[in-house]
Amino acid sequence: MDNPNVVVKQINHSMKHPDDNIRFFPGRQMNEIHFSVRGPQNTIFHKGWYHGVLLLPKEYPFKPPNVRLLTKSGRFETNTNLCFSFTSFHPESWSPAVNLNAIIIALQSLFDDWDERAVGMITFPSKSEIAKCAEKSKEYECQICGAKHKEINKQMA
Repeated sequence: MDNPNVVVKQINHSMKHPDDNIRFFPGRQMNEIHFSVRGPQNTIFHKGWYHGVLLLPKEYPFKPPNVRLLTKSGRFETNTNLCFSFTSFHPESWSPAVNLNAIIIALQSLFDDWDERAVGMITFPSKSEIAKCAEKSKEYECQICGAKHKEINKQMA
C-alpha cells in the first residue's frame, strides 16, 4: 500500500471518536480492513450486526476500495464486491476525501433502500429471511480478525 499512514490515521480517528453503529478490526494487512456495522435504526435490520471487509487498493485513498459483506443480511450477497458510489465500481464519483467511516455509513444507508439495485444486492429480499439473518448475526465470530458480535452487543447494552 502506497499510503498506509492514511489508513492508520482514519482508523485511529474512528477509535478516538467512535460511532455506536460501526466497529473496525484492523489487522496486519493495511489493505484489508474488517468492520462490523449495525443495521439502520427503525428498520428490520436494526437488531443485527453485519460483518464485512474493505479491500483497499494499493493507491488508496486515490482509488476507491471494494466492499464485501461476510455475514448474511438478506439484502446483500456475501463474499461479493458490492456496487455503490464509494466503491471501485464507480471510480468517477470517488474522492480521496471520503474516509473509511463514510464508506460504511453509505453501505448502511443501502440496507433499507429497496429501490436501489446493483451488483451484490438481493433484488427481492424476504423480510422473514432478513429477520433470521439479523438474529443470527448477533452470534457471528470472524475467524480472520477475531470480531465477536456477542461482545459488541454486550457493550451496547
